[in-house]
Formats: sequence, C-alpha cells, structure tokens
Amino acid sequence: MTDEYEEFRWVGEFGPFYDISCVSFARSLTPLEALTRLGAGVADLEQVTFEGFQERTMWCVDADNMRSTYIGAVESAGWTVLIQLWAGSIALDRRLMHSLSRGSELVVVHRNLHATDYFIYVVDGEQITWFDQLCPQARSGSDPDRLVEKMRGVGLDPDHDWSEPGIDATFPRSFALAKRITGFPFSRAMLDSRFLAAVIRDK
Repeated sequence: MTDEYEEFRWVGEFGPFYDISCVSFARSLTPLEALTRLGAGVADLEQVTFEGFQERTMWCVDADNMRSTYIGAVESAGWTVLIQLWAGSIALDRRLMHSLSRGSELVVVHRNLHATDYFIYVVDGEQITWFDQLCPQARSGSDPDRLVEKMRGVGLDPDHDWSEPGIDATFPRSFALAKRITGFPFSRAMLDSRFLAAVIRDK
C-alpha cells in the first residue's frame, strides 16, 4: 500500500516550496474574499501565472526588504489555496490567521528550511492545534488532540518512539494531513492555473 504522503513528495523536492513557503487553505472563501480579508484593495488585485507570481514575489523581496508579502490565490473544491514564497507567512501573523479564518476554517502548512516548519489548524479565529512538523508530540491550541487520528494516518504519529529514527518527510506528510481535512490534494497541476494575487503590506 502506498503511503499517503507519496502524493506530496513533489512539494519537498520542488524548489519554490522547498526552502521558505507557506500554503494556506481557507474554507468557503473565494480568492477575492480571502485576499480582501488579508487587506488587499480591489485595485491591487491582478491575475498572474505561477511563473509571474514568482517574479512578483522576488520583486517584493528586493523592493521593500520583505516588509510586505505577495500572495497568490486559487480556488479548489470549496476552498481557496493561498501561496506565499520566500517572504512573509500567514502562519507567523495571528492577525492574518484570525481575519482569514473568521466564520471559516484555515489549514496552514509553513516551511522554513532554515528555522521551523509548522502545521496550524484554525476555526473561526480560534487556534485549535499547532505543532512543529518535526515534533508532532508537542502540540498546543484549544484542542490540541483534535487531529491526532488524522496525524497518525499520515505518519505524523504523536506517539512515535523517539528512541528509534525520527519521522521522515514531515513536510510532504503535512500536506497529506491537510488533504485529510480539506478533502482534496494540493497538486502540482494547480500551479498551471492563473492566480488572483496581491501585495499584502505589514500593518
């Protein structure tokens, strides 16, 4: 039987996501609604390819010393998927998480090869569970055990025997966990879509 995370191995090997990235899933919001909640004005919105998205992201990084983030959004299966690369992260901004999850659900997979990788699940502004992907046994939030069975199912076992080798491929496994919550996979094919995107500036 194929391990569920194999479907997402590409994310851990694909340059734009491998280093520093944040992929968020917001339920029942359109890309327009999601970006507006994050502070984008209608005049700031633009349609871009994934290649154009990367170019605009690098422009933001170079132009304002990472004081803003460029976010691309695409809709799938009743959720909006929001992507950030190299600068900025919804996972590191409680204000953005609260705004985006109001009356909704939010799943966030945060990657920073040079620091810490997080998985966060938020419902209606309340952080339900949060954990470092390398340490699924140490969770916080208002209901830290809510996702435990789903975590075990994708190999992020909170009861892993740490006298044995650690859990491998935690980043792809986090996307497998996101799929168990959202019901659909974050696929490479999504990157062929046109994204609604905008610069989100720090408040």
